[in-house]
Amino acid sequence: MHQDSLNYRFGRGSDEAHRHDQAIFSELLKHHQQLYRKTKPLSNGIEALTGSDDPKLVKLIHDHVLGMEKRFAAGRAIRSWDPLFAALFEYKDQLNFAYTLCDQGVLATITTDDPKLIELIHCHDQTLHQFVDYGYEKSGEPSPKPAWLD
Repeated sequence: MHQDSLNYRFGRGSDEAHRHDQAIFSELLKHHQQLYRKTKPLSNGIEALTGSDDPKLVKLIHDHVLGMEKRFAAGRAIRSWDPLFAALFEYKDQLNFAYTLCDQGVLATITTDDPKLIELIHCHDQTLHQFVDYGYEKSGEPSPKPAWLD
């Protein structure tokens, strides 16, 4: 996908924090074969463990989650060209995120009270599984998205 043809719904990130977050994400994609993700469906979302046996990658996973928490709180979207990620930021106040940093990585719970948004959570989970399974091969493609999302 050519960068000039993308529609960035929340603008393009180019500040130091964005470059830092992007560098972490790039390292995780580069070493995706050393990562794992296990998801447990919940009636209102998911619980997922993303981890690695490599302590350096565990630290990167921790740093990534902390960086995304800050971006989410500030409404500073990532991948805003991707309809799924744009929607996550658009509906962020209706999503509940909780996480625990652990020795293996991060145990995260994402839930919602809006039944429509459960599908959004599942698509995000599917996307993260694709990043872990395929790395850069999937990172430039739009994410799976709910049918109701334009």
